Amino acid sequence: MKQRIQTSAGPALSPAADEVELARYTCVLRSIFDEIFEADFTADTYRLIHMGDVLFCPPPPGMGLADTLQAIARTLIEPEHQGTFLRLLNPAALRDEESLRQGYASGDVRKKCLDGRYRWARFTVFPLSDAGSGQSLHMVCVQDVDEQKRAAGLARENALLQRQRLDEMRYKTVLDHTNTLVFEWRATQPTYTSPHIPQLLAGNYNGRRLFDVWREDGVLFPEDGGAFNACLHELEQGASSGEMTVRLRRRDGRFIWCRVTYTCLTDPELSVRYIGTINDVDEVTLAMQALRFRAEYDPLTGAYNMQTFFEKAGELIRRSGDSPCHIVRFDVAGFKGINEMFGLEEGDRLLRAIAHLVREQIDKQRETFARLSGDVFVACLEGGRERVRRFVDWLSLQLREYTQSYRVMLFFGICPVEKRKTPVHVLCDWAHLALKTVKGSDLTNYAFYDGELRARLLDENNIKDQMHEALEKGQFVLYLQPKVEISTGRIVGAEALARWRHPTDGLILPGRFVPLFERNGFIVRFDEYIWEETCKMLRLWLDKGYRPTPVSINVSRMHFNDDNFCDKLLRLTGKYNLPRHLLELELTESAFFESEKTLIRVMKELQEQGFVFSMDDFGTGYSSLSTLRSLPFNIVKLDRTFISDGTDNERGQIVARNTITMARQLRMKIIAEGVETLEQAHFLLSIGCNYAQGYYYSRPVDPAEFEVLSFVQEKAFWVDPGIRSEARRLNLPLAPVSPVREY
Repeated sequence: MKQRIQTSAGPALSPAADEVELARYTCVLRSIFDEIFEADFTADTYRLIHMGDVLFCPPPPGMGLADTLQAIARTLIEPEHQGTFLRLLNPAALRDEESLRQGYASGDVRKKCLDGRYRWARFTVFPLSDAGSGQSLHMVCVQDVDEQKRAAGLARENALLQRQRLDEMRYKTVLDHTNTLVFEWRATQPTYTSPHIPQLLAGNYNGRRLFDVWREDGVLFPEDGGAFNACLHELEQGASSGEMTVRLRRRDGRFIWCRVTYTCLTDPELSVRYIGTINDVDEVTLAMQALRFRAEYDPLTGAYNMQTFFEKAGELIRRSGDSPCHIVRFDVAGFKGINEMFGLEEGDRLLRAIAHLVREQIDKQRETFARLSGDVFVACLEGGRERVRRFVDWLSLQLREYTQSYRVMLFFGICPVEKRKTPVHVLCDWAHLALKTVKGSDLTNYAFYDGELRARLLDENNIKDQMHEALEKGQFVLYLQPKVEISTGRIVGAEALARWRHPTDGLILPGRFVPLFERNGFIVRFDEYIWEETCKMLRLWLDKGYRPTPVSINVSRMHFNDDNFCDKLLRLTGKYNLPRHLLELELTESAFFESEKTLIRVMKELQEQGFVFSMDDFGTGYSSLSTLRSLPFNIVKLDRTFISDGTDNERGQIVARNTITMARQLRMKIIAEGVETLEQAHFLLSIGCNYAQGYYYSRPVDPAEFEVLSFVQEKAFWVDPGIRSEARRLNLPLAPVSPVREY
């Protein structure tokens, strides 16, 4: 060897000591390695230094180092390890510091032995010369490591077997604790079926695939065939995994919900196979279904609830294409009374009966329905108006014959679906608006939401948007309609009316906005505004030296819910220092049903303070006569229907005459409104009513015109000679001079 092996530290040894030390190293190396070679890549030579007990085949002789290495790789190294061998003894790689970062290079290959077998050999290459010497000298040591490899392989196999046993234990534990049943198959042939499956589920499993047994032996619940076939179709299309939840029949005949899964396992030795699992999920599924039912359905009737209906109806409308659809909303007339009289159980029974009847009448594939709340139902029907009318008529007839104990009457609001993108909740609101137009009617029990109703609603919304600003800007103006003594034609009073002087729409009559104000509560602020305008006007007339006649103001029933109502009127008349008899308080019959005791108390309290009350629209309600008896009115205003009926037929004349007689006997002043013709005025005078209000005398006029008419010109209305003659016969007051008819 051209370079001696030295220790890493210490002083240089003497030649004798050096020889001893070298012998020691050589002995150690020979005890470790079976073969030791010296390889000179620069000179392309090699030299055998040590050969132990003959085991491995020696290298072929007579060739240089490079050819020898190629020959060894080709003839003595297993083919699959030849690349490893040549890379290890590549001189270029051995010059790379990275390859020798540990001070040597090493690799294991299988080398041919003298007996023809291959054994594992470890080649370790040590550099023996410096990089700057120009030489490439290495020591190649070969060590038999076959036994070590076998021992390591056995250890790995034992570890793998141990892991497999643990995996199997874990797998079994999981299956046992989750009650999972396993089955396997390859192609269409079952390879394993858990013995618990035939014990649990019905069917003959003798060598048959589970899916075939379930389909052919009636194990699968019929309604779950769709989900079952869809899952198997995915399997046939090559899906690597799948899952379905279906009902399977147990041995005892009961169906239970099961979750069935499959997974494809690719085994290189055994080709493709599938493993399947079955889990009993009956309790969980039933619990989830119960939760879903509570979330989507009305528990009393089994119909959809409101939110679910909005979703389902929206889907049906979108799928209907060009077919017409309608949203039909309906409820039971007097349902609260049924509950109070016959009990909640009877009310619930009626609601369930309605849901049952509706369910019979709708096409479940194209129509749906829901119970929104209380006795309110809604249906989404496909078809034209004739389909809707058939539904309404059939359901109304069925419920008309529901019981003899009470009458069941339904009212329907119907909204055609004109735009598919309109939200269902908006359509339901529109149907509700249509329903309110017929609620309580004896003529019809259904109405369609149409253009006219839509226009009215739009107008109402427009009014609601502007009413507060209109009040603040004084756009509501006062008008007065004279009250006239028929026999003399003189003005004896006036009714305060309102007009809306709109900046763009012109003069709007009260019939367009007052009913809305009464519904939304704005009537309270509106009335108080008109009252104050009336008081300002009366104060102005008094300050001018006029002697004004009383002016009647309308009082809504909502004012009687205000504990400060009396104080408001007293403060108002006190503010303008007005005699209180100049404000005549007009009440409509709707105010009488709120609280009669409260109404009587307030009326008497205000009458004691000098106010006068009149009953407006007498004769339009059902309790007008009893109202005359119980409430302390000072004046009665006959509705226009009294006058028209009296002039047209004898029965109407009898009713009008006796009503006036009764009111006079109760010491009430009587005035008729809506007088439009001379015949009506003459008829009123003949039956004892000498005061009238209406277009025959004057339309409503603004305060300035009324002032000129009443106080400046001091004119009375023209009196027809026939009326004058009748007044003389009845000994009623007469005008001294009949004026020219100007008004």
